[in-house]
Amino acid sequence: MKKILENIEISLPEGELEKKLNSGKILNIKMGFDPTSPDLHLGHAVAIKKMKELQDLGHKIIVIIGDFTARIGDPSGKDKTRPTLSKEEIDKNSQTYINQLGKILDISKVEVRRNSEWLNQLKLDEFISLLSKYTVQQIMERNDFKKRFESGNPISMHEIVYPLIQGYDSIEINADIEIGGQDQLFNFLIGRYLQEKYEKEPQAIICMPLLRGIDGVNKMSKSLGNYIALTDSPNDMYGKTMSIPDHLIEEYLNLTTSFSENKKSSIKQELEKHENPIDIKKKIAFNIVEQYYSSDDAKNAQIDFENKFQKRKLENIDYIEINLKLLDQEKSLLELIHELLNKSKSETRKLFEGGAISINGEKMFDINFKIDKIEKESILKVGKLNYFKFK
Repeated sequence: MKKILENIEISLPEGELEKKLNSGKILNIKMGFDPTSPDLHLGHAVAIKKMKELQDLGHKIIVIIGDFTARIGDPSGKDKTRPTLSKEEIDKNSQTYINQLGKILDISKVEVRRNSEWLNQLKLDEFISLLSKYTVQQIMERNDFKKRFESGNPISMHEIVYPLIQGYDSIEINADIEIGGQDQLFNFLIGRYLQEKYEKEPQAIICMPLLRGIDGVNKMSKSLGNYIALTDSPNDMYGKTMSIPDHLIEEYLNLTTSFSENKKSSIKQELEKHENPIDIKKKIAFNIVEQYYSSDDAKNAQIDFENKFQKRKLENIDYIEINLKLLDQEKSLLELIHELLNKSKSETRKLFEGGAISINGEKMFDINFKIDKIEKESILKVGKLNYFKFK
C-alpha cells in the first residue's frame, strides 16, 4: 500500500483509494489517452508507471484510446480551441501509443478499448440525456473556460461537452479507479459524478504530479518542444535529461527514475552536500535510458554524451601549445609533466595514480608512457586547469 501511495498528488475522495485497494476485489483501473500526437513522453510515464504498480498487484488495466474524443480535443489547460485531427492521423497515433505503452506495462494483460465503440453508437436521445446530467454553471467553474470567457476568447460547444463525453467512458467500462495528471481532475470528477447519476459505483481518483519539461518552466508537452519521448533514441534520451536545469534534479529523481527509496535518499543527500549536479544528472539519465532500453544502451549513451561534452568543452579552452619535434622522444610522459609544471616526480606520480592525467579524454596511468607515442593535435590534460596541445 505504501508503494502505491508514493508520489500521488491528489487522491479523492479521501480514504476511498485505500478502501478499494483493501476490498480484495480485482479493480478496473482506467487511464485514457487522446491520440493527438504520435509520441508518449516521460510526463505521461509518471501516471503509466503508477498503473504498472497496480497491474503488478493483479488489477485489471483498461486503456481507453480516445479516438472519438480526439476529434474534439481536450480543452484542459488550453486558452484556445485545439485543431481537429483527421481519422487517419488518429488511427496512426493510436497504434504507436499501444506500442509505447508496452515499454512500461505488460501489454498482454492490458485491455485496450476505443471510445468510438460506444460513443459512435450513442443515440441522440441518449446524448441529450447525458447532457442533462450537468449544467452550464457547473462547466463554467472550470478555470480554463472561465479565463477564456472573461478574456473574450471563443469556447466552442463541442469543447463544453468534452468532459461529459470523456466521463461517459467511466460508465461504459465500470471504472473503479481513474489515473492521470492533475490537470485532468475536473474531467475525472465529472466521470465520478456521472457514474453516480447512472447508479454505478463511483470511481476513486488518482492525480499524479505534472512533470515539468526540460525548459524547467512548463509542464512537459510535445507542442512546447520541451519533452523527452519514450521513442527517443538512447543517446537523445540521455542528452535531453542532462540538459534539465539543476532545480529540476529532485523532481526528475522522484518522478522518472526506478531507484529504490534508499537510493533516492542517498542521492538527495549528495544534493544537500552540493555534489556536482552533472554527476547526479548522469545517474538519473543512465537510469532513465536503462528503463526504456538496456544497461548496455545506457552505457553507450553515457559514453556518447561524455565524448561530445568533452569535445565541446575542449573547443572553448586556451591551450599551451607544445611542438612535438622539439621534445626528446625517449622521454616519458611523467618526465615531461614534471618539467612543464615544475612538480616533483613523486607529486607527478600521484597525479597519474589519481587519474588526473588524460590524453584526448583517456586517462593515463602508465608513468613510463613515451612521448613518441603521442600524435599531433592531441590534448594533454593535467588536473582540472592545465591543458596542452601537441603540434
